[in-house]
Amino acid sequence: MKIKLIVEDFYGGPFFIDVIQRLKEANLVNKNLIIPKPKHLPADCNQKLDEILEFIDNKVDRIIIVLDADGPRNFKDRYERANSHIPKGMKTPVKIVLAEYEIEEWICISKNLKWKQSKPSEELNFDKLQKNCRSFKAFLNALTP
Repeated sequence: MKIKLIVEDFYGGPFFIDVIQRLKEANLVNKNLIIPKPKHLPADCNQKLDEILEFIDNKVDRIIIVLDADGPRNFKDRYERANSHIPKGMKTPVKIVLAEYEIEEWICISKNLKWKQSKPSEELNFDKLQKNCRSFKAFLNALTP
């Protein structure tokens, strides 16, 4: 399966490549999963997202958009805004994954930290994330057929 990631954060691309490699090594996703270089999207709701999705359509098996909600109160609004940019005629399935605050929370949750740590991709605890983090579970589910 080939999945294209669209990430909000500039550093999200390398972070997710490392996370997916570790997920493969932990046998949590298929080792044959192909993730081309993630596409950076500077904002969640603009015309560029429509264009990116139209360009990628039919070139991969799935598209995953990963965004920060910047707080639980914004979750629904951020999801609806991102979803509104998915063109009606898309043939490729698109999944939207929102981190409750920001993707760095995965690190903090997996290490019982108060929002601080370096080298995030090496610090993730997949067991804790699967038990305690809704966005991580959604991301993992989006990666699996």
